[in-house]
Amino acid sequence: MNHPKVDQVKKTGKVFSLRVAGCLLLILLSETLFAESFALISDLNGRYGSISYHQRVGDAVEAIIELQPDLVVCTGDMIAGQQQPRLDQDWLDRMWAGFNLTLADPFRRAGIPLLVTPGNHDGSAYPEYALERQRFAAQWDERVPELEMLAGSQWARRYAARSGSILLLGFDGTQTGPLPPEELRFVEENLQKFGSDAGVTMVFSHLPMWPLTEGREHEIIDDPALLQVLHRHGVDVYASGHHHAFFAGTDDAGMIHVGNGSLGGNTRVFSGQKQRQPHSFTILTVEDGLVSVVSSAAPNFAEAVSADRLPASISGPLGTLKRIDGPVALRP
Repeated sequence: MNHPKVDQVKKTGKVFSLRVAGCLLLILLSETLFAESFALISDLNGRYGSISYHQRVGDAVEAIIELQPDLVVCTGDMIAGQQQPRLDQDWLDRMWAGFNLTLADPFRRAGIPLLVTPGNHDGSAYPEYALERQRFAAQWDERVPELEMLAGSQWARRYAARSGSILLLGFDGTQTGPLPPEELRFVEENLQKFGSDAGVTMVFSHLPMWPLTEGREHEIIDDPALLQVLHRHGVDVYASGHHHAFFAGTDDAGMIHVGNGSLGGNTRVFSGQKQRQPHSFTILTVEDGLVSVVSSAAPNFAEAVSADRLPASISGPLGTLKRIDGPVALRP
């Protein structure tokens, strides 16, 4: 039986006009009822206070819509706040209007749900950015995605949702160091309630748990307790942003960590390396017990980020991540 997405592509005659990076994989995955495909985007903001976006952000949105993933997950920094002196409400709302024009509205028109998590530039948990957190909440109160939001969710700050057999859990990861106790409790309680029924579990927030790029080595969630919770409840993927570089690797327990590249601001080099990462978005696919991760690079998003741009491993306070170069089996 053909999948509607495959039929749509055939009718338009655009099978071979789809973006190279990820498109063939998505078409193949569409032929089975047990496949899910997600686009992961992050760090879309330009200069502090920017209301508009770089052209490549709009180009990335068009490329993602062409691929027709099941949903999009943004791991933070959707607008360019956290400025000194701090921006007022009117300016923050104008920035969110620009975001809606460039990203949220096109995804909504395309029927692709958009899940988000706060970043330090759009909803920082530090007290001095309380107004930015308030406007973050106001922005998303009226834009709840058409997914099953589970009991206890506090969209869009922290929540659990289902997409098919996949559990998606977002939390507020905008503060460095150990996770605040109430945030850790939210993660654990939701994994306890909903994790056992999920075929796949993906957890995401803004900060990574491993130091990926130069200059941001200490801007991580350095929390062994959080890592133990994720391992104990069989989480398959942890996705993040902030470090402006794509990397996908497994930790000692086999959990996949995906650091997303930036689409808006500057790109960064890996710690100890000189090669700069390209702007990119990520396609994550799940099929028949396997997870595949492909990152599509600017300017035309027609080529995947090659393995020779990525270190073989990355070490940090919580251990070592080993790069993945192909599909990875889900954790048993």
